[in-house]
Amino acid sequence: MKIALLTDGIYPYVIGGMQKHSFQLAKYFAQNKHTVYLFHYNASNYDIDKLEFFTEEEKQYIHSYVIPFPSLGNFPFHYYFESRKYAHLLAGSLSKVINEVDFIFVQGFCASGLPDIANRKNFPPVVLHLHGLEMYQASPSLKAGFSKYLFRIMAKANLKKADYTISFGGKITSILNKLVKKEHIWEIPGGINESWFTTNVKKEDGKTHFVFTGRYERRKGITELHSAIKLLLPSNKFTFDFIGPVPDEYKIIDTSIRYHGQLTSEADIKQILSEADVLVCPSYAEGMPYVIMEAMACGLAIMATDVGAVSQLVNRDNGWLINSPDVTEIFKTLSEVLQEKPEAINQKKVNSTQKIKEYTFEKVTNKLFERIEEALILP
Repeated sequence: MKIALLTDGIYPYVIGGMQKHSFQLAKYFAQNKHTVYLFHYNASNYDIDKLEFFTEEEKQYIHSYVIPFPSLGNFPFHYYFESRKYAHLLAGSLSKVINEVDFIFVQGFCASGLPDIANRKNFPPVVLHLHGLEMYQASPSLKAGFSKYLFRIMAKANLKKADYTISFGGKITSILNKLVKKEHIWEIPGGINESWFTTNVKKEDGKTHFVFTGRYERRKGITELHSAIKLLLPSNKFTFDFIGPVPDEYKIIDTSIRYHGQLTSEADIKQILSEADVLVCPSYAEGMPYVIMEAMACGLAIMATDVGAVSQLVNRDNGWLINSPDVTEIFKTLSEVLQEKPEAINQKKVNSTQKIKEYTFEKVTNKLFERIEEALILP
């Protein structure tokens, strides 16, 4: 099979959950000896022409097309216009090999440059994965609330380009049911590489070790989390690690708080996670976060907002679901975690490692292959 993968980057050349998903897709397609036409860009210092994060055998099946991501200036909603232009550049590059492609897999808004279903002939089937559909979820500010309506326009336009769309499940499926016909939705969860799995889940001392991993942006609930942590500091019963870039002016100065900055090394991230007990993910909007799956595979209990498909991964057996990233609710739940006995937290950690085994990337991708093969058989 010859598959075109259109994406706004692959990890670690571009950082993000969607980029990790794109990287794993490209690897598994190639490992299963499917030819991959990979359309992406580079935002790192790595030499993307080397594709050094793929094996030599995998690279035999990957045709890489690197398209620079446009920079149109720092004006309001610039990302909307940059994404549209980038998608049209991808489509132009794809047009040169379109006759060789059996199937097109599109991540995010990268379908913008493709023809609508109603306006195309002799075109390969297209599946679109919009991931979290954050523009249909809660917003952390008025500005974000306004911009989400702009991105709803883009989401609907992209859905018109696709024969099928993928849902992680949970609340994501509920959103998509209002936008496309049910029979056009493929419910396929996210997946995690088995290299993340651990069997060491024992809580080692009296303090509870929390960790947050992600970008410093309002949607992630990090502002509210910082406020809740400040209220907890007098207890002196916890440590908190932050993985991801946090501006110095927003950091909490305390010996119990550690900021590691942006990390791209899986070994470094695993090391920090392996020393933690609870991942905290208080986002306003999410899909099926890789950070939660990675933390579960590393043996952590999870405290997260009940958004997107998070409830597919987290329940009372392996963590704590909160209704919203409100400072009071985050503080209340963190306090509840600190009151848990070590044995109870250990059991949640063990339950995480057992549950995540349902979501290996191999199992998930096999399901995707089945749906693609079915789509190619249909008239």
